[in-house]
Amino acid sequence: MSSYASAPPAIMATAVPVPVTATHTHHNTQLHNNVFNPYKPNHPDGYHVTSEINLQQIVLNNHVEQEQEQRLNTHTIQDLKAQGYTDGLIRALQVNKTEFPIRFWVVDNSGSMWTNDGHRMIQSTTRTRTPKYIDCTRWEEIKETVLYHANMAAQLNMPTIFRLLNHPGSSIGSQQFGICTNTNTCIDNNSKIGAFADVSNAERIMNAIRPQGGTPLTDHILAIQQQVMEIAPQLNATGKRAVVVFATDGIPTDSQGYDSQGARNQFVQALRLMEGLPVWIVIRICTDDDDVVEFYNDLDEKLELSLEVLDDFQGEAKEVFAFNPWLNYALPIHRIRELGFHDRVFDLIDERRLTKTDVRQYCQLLFGQDRFDGTPDPAVDWNGFIAALEKMSYGEEKQWNPISKKNKPLVSIQKLKRTYGNSGCVIM
Repeated sequence: MSSYASAPPAIMATAVPVPVTATHTHHNTQLHNNVFNPYKPNHPDGYHVTSEINLQQIVLNNHVEQEQEQRLNTHTIQDLKAQGYTDGLIRALQVNKTEFPIRFWVVDNSGSMWTNDGHRMIQSTTRTRTPKYIDCTRWEEIKETVLYHANMAAQLNMPTIFRLLNHPGSSIGSQQFGICTNTNTCIDNNSKIGAFADVSNAERIMNAIRPQGGTPLTDHILAIQQQVMEIAPQLNATGKRAVVVFATDGIPTDSQGYDSQGARNQFVQALRLMEGLPVWIVIRICTDDDDVVEFYNDLDEKLELSLEVLDDFQGEAKEVFAFNPWLNYALPIHRIRELGFHDRVFDLIDERRLTKTDVRQYCQLLFGQDRFDGTPDPAVDWNGFIAALEKMSYGEEKQWNPISKKNKPLVSIQKLKRTYGNSGCVIM
């Protein structure tokens, strides 16, 4: 991938105070005067963090869980299945939890989030799981997304730190909150009292927020970059990574809240500091603004980063359908991508038509790899593969298809046949 030919001066990685540290120390010094510190205006004496989060201990606890081969409990599995997660996706969540010990969310609560072009989805509790779409503000859309993933983090005991882009005000609470970040209570997969107390706190803060201010994304990148650097040796030693999710509706702004080319360049330079670090980045866009969408989609070409840009559920489903119409982009698939699940074939479903080998890998993730023992290689015996897949998917419950607006199988056998025919390869 190429980078800018004339890049602006590099931004120092230690530019802003870090609300969460791996070493239990505060950093109240702004080391780079040209970068706005979003915490200072609200806290003349420096920001206040109610509790420290020991990132190194979180990574260590994750390793202990892996050594003990801890599994999701029966209640959690039943709840996930009630939401539409297949056995394969549940297993993928378990693996993802191990491979990514810590998650950081940067949540946009800027003034533009009041714009009323958002889409909120209410999941039905009936057996058909027919969702209801409601037009809403961008903030209501992102609030629903954040609270869903806060609950998911509590269910799965996945340590997750949510950072608000702008301080919500002292009467509301801290600019950040965590789920399962108390390292003394979250290693036990069956003890979730503390985790759901975290969720209650998250709900209280998110429901009280009134969006305001600009979009100082760069400052948060710099802070998270410093945190990841401190735990990078631990992550690299075990082949693990951190997830960073940006949930935003806007282009980065400067210290005065204005969009400028300089602010955009600083944002790109800050992201470049993540290059080489053990991170997987997801940008969840909460707008249909073409300029914003184009800006984030272009990042993939400018950076040597593992990065995914996601639209909302319906928008992403349309992108997937354009390349792979046989694939029912059900809500659990979108949710698992939002929380940072990383697999090559999941990254490709909205980028190009999958090869036959890709189709097999996708279905293995969906239905479970163990169910594919003895299944023919689709590149060699396509008809045999289709016959096995049809039998396998027969017992799976149909799920809401955001394109057809009906409950459909997760994989359409007929559309697979029409798409790939009987040829031995796919011409790309």
